[in-house]
Amino acid sequence: MNLFRICLLIVFVLPFLLFGADIPESVEPKLDLPVQNLYHFRTETGETIQYPKSTKLWFGGDVMFNWGVRDSMRSEDPYFPFKSFFSYLKNFDFRFLNLETPILHKTPSADQRKSYVFFGERKDLMVLRLLGIDGVFLGNNHTMDFGENGLFETLELLDEFGIRHTGAGKNTDEALVPIIVSKQNTEYRIFSFSDTGETRLFSGTKSPGAAYFRVGTAERLVKRTKPNQVNLLSVHWGVEYNPLPMDTERNAAKYLVNAGYQVIIGHHPHVPQGIEVFPKGVVIYSLGNFFFGSKNQYLKHNISVVLHFDGDKLLFVEVVPVFGKHQSLPGDHYFFPLGPKEAEIFLKEYAILCKQLGTELVISGGRGYVFLDKELKAKLKP
Repeated sequence: MNLFRICLLIVFVLPFLLFGADIPESVEPKLDLPVQNLYHFRTETGETIQYPKSTKLWFGGDVMFNWGVRDSMRSEDPYFPFKSFFSYLKNFDFRFLNLETPILHKTPSADQRKSYVFFGERKDLMVLRLLGIDGVFLGNNHTMDFGENGLFETLELLDEFGIRHTGAGKNTDEALVPIIVSKQNTEYRIFSFSDTGETRLFSGTKSPGAAYFRVGTAERLVKRTKPNQVNLLSVHWGVEYNPLPMDTERNAAKYLVNAGYQVIIGHHPHVPQGIEVFPKGVVIYSLGNFFFGSKNQYLKHNISVVLHFDGDKLLFVEVVPVFGKHQSLPGDHYFFPLGPKEAEIFLKEYAILCKQLGTELVISGGRGYVFLDKELKAKLKP
């Protein structure tokens, strides 16, 4: 079989084999994957530029295992609702998400002072393992839903499954220890904070909890950044179901980008918010949900993002739409990248949110791109 026929098989047959069996009848086919993980961009002169060797860090939004998620996992194959992402996420070097739930050996008494409490079971961590998740953020308002013991069990089980974590701990010092991953002689340090929740849920010098978001604390953590270190920040902030970031968040983000965070990624609103680019970094104010069990009229499609680095230089942000309008489909929750047509419709709407923040979102092939490489950005067709 010659090389041309092999390429045809890769382009047309492989995506079908990966995704075809997992599609609910009313759902558009999945978004095709880039062939051999190469990213091609066409310039004004017709030249094709590709970034085959970029370091790719993927980020997903809020995750919990209750309500519609748990219902979907009660089938003969409990992993079926997530299968569309198993192969897809292998394309990236590192994968992270916001784990908005304790993980418990068994269900103890919940904190009755909260309206909503979430919990996951030990077996749920196998879903994260199959997704290839490298690390999770615990800086959020549900980490302490089952108190100190619930947090300790969560930390223990994450360690058992080899999943890194940051944003909560037995005290503040432990909660502030970042997730660190390395590739191509570059160290990526990811910190996690929560700006939502009652004071009693946050860590202290001698007490467990989530890391409370203070601009001064976040700034102090990156003051001694070494060469070839990249600082990234996960923040649980904002107003639920509001597609626009608050002025206070934008001001804090600008300050912290100038302080040394090259990328800030937000969550908590449960809907996506736009991207803002500053001279020294970029802010994705909210990813929305990755997989979440709610079903209400406020739900929108969500985003996941891929950060493409060349060493410590951020080349571009790739936006991949994730299905989120569970109220539009009968039955169980399923989680998958949007198909090309629906993705383009969504991205045109999302581009408006970005434009309101002064950011151009380039839409191509069912994905959105924000280019930070000025030389490439100047060459690309609008």
